[in-house]
Amino acid sequence: MILEETAREQIRQAARFLVQHSVLHSNGRNAKMAALVHDHAKVLKTWFEEYLGWPLVIERDVIRLVKVPAPLAVAHRDDAPSARCCTLFCLLLASAEDAGAQTVISELAKAVATISVATTGISVFDPAEYSERKALVQAIRLMTEHGVLVPVQDNASTRDDENRYVESEGNALYDVDHRTAALLLTCPTPPTRALVAREITRQSYPDTAEGASRMRRHAIMRRLVDQPVMYFNELPEDQLDYFRNQRPLFVRQLREMLDTRLEVRAEGAAVIDEELTDLTFPKDTKDPFAALLFASALAEEPNAADSAHLVTVEALARIAARTAPHLQARGIKASSPKEVQQAALTILNKLRLVELLEDGGLRTLPALGRYRNVPEPLAPEQQPAPALFALPGDEEPDVIQS
Repeated sequence: MILEETAREQIRQAARFLVQHSVLHSNGRNAKMAALVHDHAKVLKTWFEEYLGWPLVIERDVIRLVKVPAPLAVAHRDDAPSARCCTLFCLLLASAEDAGAQTVISELAKAVATISVATTGISVFDPAEYSERKALVQAIRLMTEHGVLVPVQDNASTRDDENRYVESEGNALYDVDHRTAALLLTCPTPPTRALVAREITRQSYPDTAEGASRMRRHAIMRRLVDQPVMYFNELPEDQLDYFRNQRPLFVRQLREMLDTRLEVRAEGAAVIDEELTDLTFPKDTKDPFAALLFASALAEEPNAADSAHLVTVEALARIAARTAPHLQARGIKASSPKEVQQAALTILNKLRLVELLEDGGLRTLPALGRYRNVPEPLAPEQQPAPALFALPGDEEPDVIQS
């Protein structure tokens, strides 16, 4: 029994880690976790394929979880590098196939320039331009983060060489991991077969009842695992019916495999886990604290619980003007009200608490109710109401947990 429980705990640790880190190396800084993945390879492969539709590639030296984003996943400009950096990243991966065991920035730049000239629809890379060198170094650093390029020198020396290259006088040396490069850029539909960008992540399912069930199960579980909130009004009717009928299945799998709990209310569902997130909130640093103040103020707006409630640009400006002094009063160096507003709303939008509109206003979303009636003065470490969708006077939320 002790051995069985130890194995289950190791599987949970490995699964949770893979959800947050899709590339692992057996000899890297996460070698211990990679060893756990190897030890429980069969169980992990089966679970990720069955419930998320994410292939798990496990090789001797590298592990790759091929994640496919949830439908209608919200993209944020500050979540990703610039379009140019992403383009150069892909060109660097293409150049890695012909690279030797080691390479330097100038060699990479030459290869990228050659490929860009031969590829239609891509601006030619010009290493003589400062902005191009800067974007290339950003892409190279992404390559090092994922283990495709491994700096030969220590990180500080390599970063210094990279910075000097941007200024046109440096060069850094890297080892090249060809296998990681081959595994890194993967998608269900090859780009050459995709007519439009969104088809790259489209997966094929058998035209059977089982195929339809798998597609619904994968779509729902991806939303729950990868998005802050799954709102029911955003689900296709067949997926909503599937979730309602199979809710115990999702609750059990999330608890047993990821050691987390699922909170379900009339408006939607969300996985509640303080560690299994890439955006800790609330937090006592400037931008998250400003977002917490903004959330509290927005939740106090009349009709804020109404999913169609709109907050105007003028109302947001008033809230921002009140928020900046609160930050200063607590010793937090505040920017201008406009900058505070932008930083706060970026976080709230990521958390699916609000939806930003083109006219500069926003629409409040049901989960914002969690931050209503937060007492003043607000301490940075103070936690809001315990239920994700809770509003004053609500009955206890339908929280399902272990």
